[in-house]
Amino acid sequence: MVSQSVKAIVLAGGTATWSGEPKALLAINGIPLILRIVNGLQALPSITQIVVVGPDSVLSILPDLPTLLIKVHAASDLWTNTQLGIKAVQPQPEDYLLLCAADMPFVTAESLNKFLNAALETGADLTYLAVPLAGFKRFLALEKFHRTSAKLREGILTGGNLFLLRAKALPNITAFADQAIRSRKSLWQLGKIAGWKLLLKWLLSNLPIVGNAFTVSVSELERRAEELLGCRCKAIIADLPELAFDIDKLEDYELAKSASLRT
Repeated sequence: MVSQSVKAIVLAGGTATWSGEPKALLAINGIPLILRIVNGLQALPSITQIVVVGPDSVLSILPDLPTLLIKVHAASDLWTNTQLGIKAVQPQPEDYLLLCAADMPFVTAESLNKFLNAALETGADLTYLAVPLAGFKRFLALEKFHRTSAKLREGILTGGNLFLLRAKALPNITAFADQAIRSRKSLWQLGKIAGWKLLLKWLLSNLPIVGNAFTVSVSELERRAEELLGCRCKAIIADLPELAFDIDKLEDYELAKSASLRT
């Protein structure tokens, strides 16, 4: 285990389109999602501060933890909320920031700790979670849900809903963060950001018979990210589906509720 102080920023401004209520207030087994992530973070000794950025209805149910928890009213978009959360913790250049979504129904302190320790051990400035799609079989029937994924040399992977960032890399990242956030659900748009060389390899990898020869590797993506951001980037490939399932649609919520009853 790596000894390092980390400040967590929980982005809880999303709305459930089918009901109009904040996704962070959706409950699994009677526990709102926002409390699941806050309780998990609170249990980690390396987390020295937690910021929740959300609407008043979300902030009002949070526990009163004066030295640990900061409540920030959400704005209109994800990147603005991210900046508000970062500003609230006033990070020093060497501080680590853990940015995470509030709508992870299966999140646990154990899964958070596994990712955090693995990420800190890399020493990278930006660390992102990649989860093998097959790992979801532990609590979900794969044919019943859709998750944006990519076939890479290491397997079929999907992205996690959190990443670790060293504060000194913020100026490098801010320049194109808005574009990346807008494109996060589209492989084609993400491919264009990654560059035409990688995009061409990805297209060729879908050809029958010869496609495997063109499959992009995680290390290639890491190198491209470093070129774009000017800082050291690392992907953590880990069987942590608890940190890669979020709720975008009513079907996701129903699936999460039914899965929780079986576990």
